[in-house]
Amino acid sequence: MNQIVYEVVVFLHLMGYHDTKLKLLTNMYQNKLEIENEAIIQIINDVISDLEKRKAHKSIIANLHNYIDIINNESQY
Repeated sequence: MNQIVYEVVVFLHLMGYHDTKLKLLTNMYQNKLEIENEAIIQIINDVISDLEKRKAHKSIIANLHNYIDIINNESQY
């Protein structure tokens, strides 16, 4: 899960996000804080909604959906 959070944090930084959601995920990664998988999924869904409004490329949005699928698969174990 830590790798997924890291990748999402890097992605958000590269996309120019500087909000509380990014800070929460960054703190989670740096300090090994636990956040419910559903909260991570909600953050990613919020980013997807924002990117869809900005007409981001579909491959970017698809990659974020893949992260959600990975998190959901890990949650089943």
